[in-house]
Amino acid sequence: MPSESLHLSQTRHNLVFLQSFYAPSTPYGDWAVTVAFYAAVHALEAMLARHGLHCQSHRERRRYVRLMFPQIWAPYYRLDVFSRRARYDGFHPPPTLLSQLIDRDLPAILNQLGITP
Repeated sequence: MPSESLHLSQTRHNLVFLQSFYAPSTPYGDWAVTVAFYAAVHALEAMLARHGLHCQSHRERRRYVRLMFPQIWAPYYRLDVFSRRARYDGFHPPPTLLSQLIDRDLPAILNQLGITP
């Protein structure tokens, strides 16, 4: 099971990568939402590792979010859904949605978890 510090390091790594190409008008919105989602995943896994927990699946992680971190459920779920659509359905989020996901939802998740980029 990866440690809290390893997950925090991966969170920051993903955030730096996201910042390297992200703008709401990017032609790579599918990648932007996916990178943002995995930054959130690692942030959550860091907090779970702090409690000696580790998720084996996205489904299990969603359950932990709802139980342990209900205040971030809505933004986390939006990132999850739109990232999955980008990965599997070829969805490219429009700039307004992308801005909500990356400029509002991701920071809300990180702030609630006490993670500073």
